Amino acid sequence: MASNDHDDDPTRALDDFVQRMRQPSTPPAAPPDINLPGARPSPGSGGARPRGGVLRSGQRWDADDVEDVPNVDLPHQRPTGTGNPEVALPPVDLQAEQMLAALPPDIDLPAVRQTPPPDAEALEAATSGARAFASSQWDQGAPGSNQPVWQPEPAALQLRPASHPRLLARWLPGAWAGALRLVFDAGTTFVNTATGPVVQTYPAHHLLLLWPPQATAGLVGRWPQQVQLLTGTAHQASLAALGLLPDDARLWLMPDTDDVDWALGADIAMHHMPALRGLQLQGLRAFLDAEREAAFVRLNDRYHQPAPGAPVEPRSKKPGN
Repeated sequence: MASNDHDDDPTRALDDFVQRMRQPSTPPAAPPDINLPGARPSPGSGGARPRGGVLRSGQRWDADDVEDVPNVDLPHQRPTGTGNPEVALPPVDLQAEQMLAALPPDIDLPAVRQTPPPDAEALEAATSGARAFASSQWDQGAPGSNQPVWQPEPAALQLRPASHPRLLARWLPGAWAGALRLVFDAGTTFVNTATGPVVQTYPAHHLLLLWPPQATAGLVGRWPQQVQLLTGTAHQASLAALGLLPDDARLWLMPDTDDVDWALGADIAMHHMPALRGLQLQGLRAFLDAEREAAFVRLNDRYHQPAPGAPVEPRSKKPGN
């Protein structure tokens, strides 16, 4: 058998493939024409209208059983556009808008109603009500006013401390004379310690000068016999002064006077009391300076020299001084 080169060449296997697929060897069978009444005959049917037939489901039909359906024209729907819709905005005047925004807002405030002043009848009614209330309160407190007023006992108040029998209110023969003056009052100070600053409270200090019994009241010498620095109040210092005297000795404390040389007493205490602390020494120095200044003022005010070469004399006191 002679070989066919066309069939044996694998590169020619797909030649005329499209043409062979488009021109089948056997034409397809025409679809069944149901030829409904009122329908147009298909081409090639010869214009004959069959009176019946068989559907694909096997059901037989007859032309008399078929009703014509009128043609319905559907409305044509326009395709929806995919672009952005056109929006027409009104023109904006930017300068005018800025001018309107700069204008202050208009605020409508409500009208203020002024309260009319009270008339005489309203004032009289108010004052009469206050008088009636005060009268009722007074009537309620009237029964208590008849009771005796409570008074505290003088002993409980201890307004004046009890005096010691050895402290004399006036000079008597055989009594010791003393003078007591405050050096510095009680207070607080800061003291630096190893653990930090500490607040230290100190009591009041008084300078005490003592003279032995004198023959005449008030005639004491310039140099005292005893000098002591006492702590506490004036009453406590006066009681402590009795401990410096004999047991049966009485003490008369002179009124505070400038006749006593307080600067001398402070100087004696500073030079002969080595146990004084810094606060006490500082207070005595300030006390000493103040007494010397006061003595200079008294010296300047009480004496003067009337003329050059004349002796210094006391100033004449003006009437009424």
